[in-house]
Amino acid sequence: MRWLVTGYGPFENIERNITGSIAPKLGERYAILEVAYAAVDDFIADLDPNSFDAWLALGHANNSKKIRVETRARNVIGPRPDVRGEGRLGFPIREGGPSEIASTLWSSIAPFEDELIIFTDDAGGYLCNYVLYRALEAFPEKLVGFLHLPPRQIIAIRNQIPAIRSLMDLATSRGQRKRGELNAHPVD
Repeated sequence: MRWLVTGYGPFENIERNITGSIAPKLGERYAILEVAYAAVDDFIADLDPNSFDAWLALGHANNSKKIRVETRARNVIGPRPDVRGEGRLGFPIREGGPSEIASTLWSSIAPFEDELIIFTDDAGGYLCNYVLYRALEAFPEKLVGFLHLPPRQIIAIRNQIPAIRSLMDLATSRGQRKRGELNAHPVD
């Protein structure tokens, strides 16, 4: 499996984005994106679809206590401008596009929760949701997913990396694991 992992650089009061620290440590091809709508658009436009099979995008979630597996992207841009002060705030990502797109990377995993991981259906309204939506639209035949990562003070990087790798392995096993394994920690 040829992976592409993307993280983000600094934004607002986050000088050391955890995704910029973790993406290189996952042992896969990676890129660190500027927290800007135009930067995401340029990256996607320049990305060769034949260069990867699965794209895992990472984002920083300052208020999260767990690694959040984001299962959906919504066609909306929230109220915050990017680091360049730009954005189409409150408008759709793509006029006439689907209101939601399900992540293709996590489709084979039954949602579960444990001490480090939780599945959610809200990637937010900032660049995290934007990159997920744009990537899913641009590469519908690829496995595309997004993880929101908590600050390193909540879960140490040394603990997040194996949890992320485990999710990557689980997602790409595409049903080869036993159903009981997937449902070890069912969500009510």
